[in-house]
Amino acid sequence: MNPLEVQKLARAWITLQDAPQDTAERDRYFWAFERLRDLREEDPEACWVAINAIREIDGSDKILASVASGPLEDLLVSHGPVFIERIEQLAAKDPQFRKLLGAVWQNDISDEIWGRVRAVAGPSF
Repeated sequence: MNPLEVQKLARAWITLQDAPQDTAERDRYFWAFERLRDLREEDPEACWVAINAIREIDGSDKILASVASGPLEDLLVSHGPVFIERIEQLAAKDPQFRKLLGAVWQNDISDEIWGRVRAVAGPSF
């Protein structure tokens, strides 16, 4: 994905989070949920870039919690071993990212990866 596509996806995903259920607006932006979900499997690196673009555009608690319990958690379930070192490095220098990690749930994340996430995560919010 090029930078413009990443920004478009990130903004659409954020808009979707605020769209009321069962509305035309939600239907119009649902593609962003599907695209981010597909990227997790087809291009996890692009998914990582999009996750970071979302939090850079909107660092509100609502969006951080949605990213944590959705795309980031899913990425860790599917590709935790690939991303854990950069997650640890980013958490060491980025308070917002530590906060985001605090809202991730273990789900099906392996115990080893989960322990490493919890070691660098901020408190749950």
